[in-house]
Amino acid sequence: MRRNETRNQHFVPQVEQKLNASNPNSTGGKFRIYSFRIADREAYRLELEAPRGGAIASTLSMLDLFSFDVPGGGPLRLNLEALFHKYETNVEIRTKGLLEKLAAGSTDIKTELIDLFAAKLLNFVRNPFCIQKVLNSFPSVGHYEPTDPELLATYRRIVEGQKPHQAYLCQQLDVSQETYVTWLRLIFVLLMQTEDDQPNLFEGVIKSLFEARDTQAAAFVWTYDQGACLLSDRSYCQPIPDGPHMAMSFNLCSTAFVDYIFADAATLVEGRAAPAFVAFALNNWRQRPQATINVTVTKNNRPMLARYNRRVIEQARERVYCAEKAGIVLA
Repeated sequence: MRRNETRNQHFVPQVEQKLNASNPNSTGGKFRIYSFRIADREAYRLELEAPRGGAIASTLSMLDLFSFDVPGGGPLRLNLEALFHKYETNVEIRTKGLLEKLAAGSTDIKTELIDLFAAKLLNFVRNPFCIQKVLNSFPSVGHYEPTDPELLATYRRIVEGQKPHQAYLCQQLDVSQETYVTWLRLIFVLLMQTEDDQPNLFEGVIKSLFEARDTQAAAFVWTYDQGACLLSDRSYCQPIPDGPHMAMSFNLCSTAFVDYIFADAATLVEGRAAPAFVAFALNNWRQRPQATINVTVTKNNRPMLARYNRRVIEQARERVYCAEKAGIVLA
């Protein structure tokens, strides 16, 4: 990994914030977004922080959040930024492509759905307000050591490199310094490329989610002509309680959000038919030639927009973001 000068490091990339900008047609590239502090979580009361909004260039970012060797005396530092670029590059194209295809009734959307899920899941993995949940979701990964000498050398820099910002960051995030370093190691191990053209561990996780024979993947896309979808400072929310499934909701843009659900096939049919029929159905399910993604698209469902926005407020850490500064749908 090469040293670079990137110090202001976003954990929700600017390209995603741009899709929620209050001035999406800016010709100067100075996009802004409205920030709201959660004043009363139970009452869903929000306080607008700046009447003009804030510049996305400095929103949802922290200084040297992903830096692991900052020797001082110059602007260069080692950080994880380069590992994120391949997942950020096509977010805007994939988002607009998905919404355009859905509006046209096209079903050729598997690539968009999987690529967007990868980008959104990465935002969860690298979100500083989700550190403990990330470590729980990928147990022990932060303690794996690469066998490749070059990768191992970088891995050791993550552990041993100079981090003058570390104590301050950990205090701000309320995590121990050991936990912070383990998190950085986990991100590196998930995203490091071990062999040319071979998926890394992160991509293997995504592939297994969408292609597991005992799991059904589903995506529910909600689009709106009016009303704005909130963006969480945690970058995701859970649409339903924990259970025998994985479910995550993500903002797509100011007028759309998506629920991804990965449900165990046996759980879906349990108790709904005779045991012999269930066994027969599950066997046929596992023998299907290709894993599928069930997709449902719904337009202008106001109650679901209100439900999504409330979930974002309930589960955000401190702030939510929006393209609109008034009239946020909550009921």
